[in-house]
Amino acid sequence: MTNVAVVGATGYAGAELTGILARHPHAKITGLFSSKGGARGPVLSTYPDLIAEPFDLDALVAGGPDVAFLATPNEVSAELVPEILEHGIKVIDLSGAYRLTQPALYPAWYGFNHEHPALLGEAVYGLTEMCNGELSKARLVANPGCYPTSILLALRPLTYILDREQPVICDSKSGVSGAGKKSDLAWSFAEVSGNFKAYGVGTHRHEPEIRQGLHLGDRATLVFVPHLLPTVRGILSTMHVAFTHAVSAQEVTQLYADAFADAPFVKVLPAGQLPEMKSVVNTPNAEIGFQLLQSGRRAVIVSVIDNLLKGAASQAVQNFNRMCGYAETEALKS
Repeated sequence: MTNVAVVGATGYAGAELTGILARHPHAKITGLFSSKGGARGPVLSTYPDLIAEPFDLDALVAGGPDVAFLATPNEVSAELVPEILEHGIKVIDLSGAYRLTQPALYPAWYGFNHEHPALLGEAVYGLTEMCNGELSKARLVANPGCYPTSILLALRPLTYILDREQPVICDSKSGVSGAGKKSDLAWSFAEVSGNFKAYGVGTHRHEPEIRQGLHLGDRATLVFVPHLLPTVRGILSTMHVAFTHAVSAQEVTQLYADAFADAPFVKVLPAGQLPEMKSVVNTPNAEIGFQLLQSGRRAVIVSVIDNLLKGAASQAVQNFNRMCGYAETEALKS
């Protein structure tokens, strides 16, 4: 058994995570906490005995967790991670506080100066399918953002055939739960229902994470446009890319097959068949499809995930399973 604690258990992603850990045969929950400043309260109606307490570091440590999951705001995670690591507890952080390797990016994109640059260099970026043994040795895992997960799964296998002289255009749509629990008018039912809008164009904090994950450097053009769907959950990302040479459907299919040969949660559809969001909502799965254009010089690629699961909670548990040597599908496949 591995003892675990969750901070931010009452948020959307934190509650999903808690539910998965509660049924995990090798995880014992030793502490559930709301985020800093939060109140005591239940986490899930399906597990009425699971109660989150107001966060207290001493109480978390006293529970004796081997691994702490942080489903907390970026600034909170930035502060808590080093404090928890000092107690010999491994951390899987679901925020963006340790995803970027360059501390200079944080003031512009996250609004705060990063005080722990050494940990940025140490953190393992936990896009599970693209990790090659690093997770088993990690003490800090930066769980990827939901939008980057949907985009990087689809584009990373094609990295070496992407034409970097052409823009990489990522047009992504997310359900409202991606914003977390908040009382902001913009995310209210009256504003979202029957509506569809772009937001954060050129300023969304996932943009440098996507650029970093695709190894685009500073010169290649990345256009990332997030949209808000009038649904609770799910992400559909449509990517427009060009290739360095004309490619065949067989070549692209083989690149995906090689990348995801041992990926139980990623399904690549036959060429010309594009996925739908309803296929993955409420599951830990990702689906990817592509359509070649202009005799194989360009492509439209579509990927779908559940933003709260593959985009957050279930991916965190995938990383946990690999860290601890459990089967990657533990507690995630029925």
